[in-house]
Amino acid sequence: MSDEDAGTPPLRRRLAAPGVIGGALSLLVGLWVMGEAGSYALGTARRMGPGYFPMLLGALMAILGTVLAATAFWRGEPPGEAEDRADPRALIAVLAGLGAFAYLLPRAGLIPAVAALVMIAAQGSGQLRPLAALALAGALAVLSWAIFGLGLGLQLPAFAARP
Repeated sequence: MSDEDAGTPPLRRRLAAPGVIGGALSLLVGLWVMGEAGSYALGTARRMGPGYFPMLLGALMAILGTVLAATAFWRGEPPGEAEDRADPRALIAVLAGLGAFAYLLPRAGLIPAVAALVMIAAQGSGQLRPLAALALAGALAVLSWAIFGLGLGLQLPAFAARP
């Protein structure tokens, strides 16, 4: 065994790396989306059918999953590096933010719902300062309203007065 192979983790440990597992799952979901999109008419790039965009996204997801899995497999973990664990605080903050968004959207409107989502989810980081989180929430709320309300013409009021 050469000096290069001495620090290389065994095959089972490489295959169990989070990047390999995540990449493989992304590959499988991308292939599944492509299979489902294949049952719709694809059309051409000029006249897209209902299956064109899902097929494109599925292919992109499959390609990125393959790249992620391959790079994680070949890179491996440096010896002695502890596995990264999910931070429960971040998970709870993101889920609470999504719940607040779902609750506030029909009651308060798009801008307050997006602002609440960003402010609550930002609490999971622990690194984002309150003023920066507030600026990010305001910018994303206005941008969301501009894209979905003005640009796409969706019937999402910026502010709602429903009880």
